[in-house]
Amino acid sequence: MSSTSPGDLLALGPEDFEKAVTAALPYYTNPDVWDALTHPSVISRTRTCLGSLSASVQAQLSEKNAELEQVRAEGRASGSEGKRAYFAAVDAQAEWRRRTAVFQRRVHNRLALVKSRTVKGPAQPQSPDSGAGKRARAHNRDALARLARAIAGHRREVRAGDRDVADKVLWAPVSRDGHRRGGGRGLSSRLA
Repeated sequence: MSSTSPGDLLALGPEDFEKAVTAALPYYTNPDVWDALTHPSVISRTRTCLGSLSASVQAQLSEKNAELEQVRAEGRASGSEGKRAYFAAVDAQAEWRRRTAVFQRRVHNRLALVKSRTVKGPAQPQSPDSGAGKRARAHNRDALARLARAIAGHRREVRAGDRDVADKVLWAPVSRDGHRRGGGRGLSSRLA
C-alpha cells in the first residue's frame, strides 16, 4: 500500500479501501500501515471492511461445502464411481481450502488488532446510591436473621415433641413482619 496516512485512506473509494485493507493483511506489512488503518478517523471503516471480508470468506466456504455435499450425495447413489468423484472433488479443492484458511486467519488476526485499538466510550456513570438500596439490604438482613432464629426455635420445639408450639414459634416472626398478611415489615421486594 503506497499511502499510509489516514487522510489518504479517507479519500479512497470503497473498492480501493478494500483493496488497501486486503493488501495489508500479511503479517509482514509495515506497522505504519496498520497505524493508519486503525486511526480513529478510519478505524470503523477498517473494521467494517474486515468484517465484510470475513463474511465473504465464510460464504465462499459454505458454498464449497454445499458443492462437496452434493457430490457426496450423488456419489452415494452412484456407488464406487461416485466415491471416486467425491474424493477427486475434495482433492481439487484442497489447495483452495488451504489458501482460504490462511486468508481467513489473517482477516481474523487483523480484526482482533482493530478491535483492540478501538476506543471504547466512557463507562456509564454509576448512579449515586441514595441510601434506599443500603437500607433495603440492611432490612432484608435483619428479616433473614429473625427468620433464621425462628427456624432454629421451631427445630428445638419439634425435637421437644410439641408441634403446635413449634408452628407458632416458626410463624410468629413472619406474621409479625406482615410477610404472611401482605405489607408491613417483611422481606423487602427490592433485594438490591
